[in-house]
Amino acid sequence: MLTRMEAFPAEVAASVRDGPFAVAFDLAIRHRGLSLEALQRRMALRGAEVSLATLSYWRRGRRHPEGRRSLHAVGVAEACLGLPADALTSLVARPRARRAEPWPGGVSLAGALGSQPAELASCDGIDLDGNARLALASVHQKATLGADRTERSVRTELVVTGREDGVDRWVSFFRPQTGGGHRPVLRSAHSCRPGRVRRDAASELIAVELRFDYPLRAGETYVFGFEFGYEGVPPETSYLQFGVRAPARQIVLQACFDPAAVPVRCYRYDGAVRADRPELPVAPSGTSHIAVLDARPGVYGMCWEWD
Repeated sequence: MLTRMEAFPAEVAASVRDGPFAVAFDLAIRHRGLSLEALQRRMALRGAEVSLATLSYWRRGRRHPEGRRSLHAVGVAEACLGLPADALTSLVARPRARRAEPWPGGVSLAGALGSQPAELASCDGIDLDGNARLALASVHQKATLGADRTERSVRTELVVTGREDGVDRWVSFFRPQTGGGHRPVLRSAHSCRPGRVRRDAASELIAVELRFDYPLRAGETYVFGFEFGYEGVPPETSYLQFGVRAPARQIVLQACFDPAAVPVRCYRYDGAVRADRPELPVAPSGTSHIAVLDARPGVYGMCWEWD
């Protein structure tokens, strides 16, 4: 097996040697440049009928091949991917790392977004609970406001840690403060690339799957960032907030105002209800911010008054 694996990139060979199965399976598929549909067809021609959903779950580590039939299918996948016999089946037999459990005391996705559950129905096909497989170490979100009081862009930098092996994506949710035909778009991303995108027309909520450059191992950190803007005229905005479903070590929210449009007051709030709001200073540079350390699950934000 070692001799045949020398023809593969070092990353693939190392994953086959060390596992886990999901990472090795994913990298082998990527190396061959196959879609899951193409792999499924090749496996079917060799007598192994496996659903696309099952292959996707195996690839993402959401399920592990179990039973004689699945083990046979993994062996067929090895042949279709040009891997030596037992390259993947040997990984299936290894003890698996324990799957990360949901965070105790966490909040629902709708609660973290300040949304209604019906708005999330349009996100079909995206793993809405996948972010729970990552621990959130740091968030720095920066909104840039224009002279017309509109939200020109929102840039986010994240530091995350894998809670289990094989995590390779983050789902970002974004929507404008007010309706009226505004269309948020992902403008840029670094150390990640956009995957599936879903929109809810009524609320203008957009969900974007951001795929990492490589799958993480449990305990491994990853740094990435992205920026949202708008097609056409951006909306006027009077707040910036970020919701977390699980604890976060640090959350920093920063609003950068145009010199021609600086608010008269800024406030900080915790929770969806903006009551008992401590006032925030606005620096001479036209910026204001909040910093939350050891944040518990919930919504954190800042808002401002223009007049």
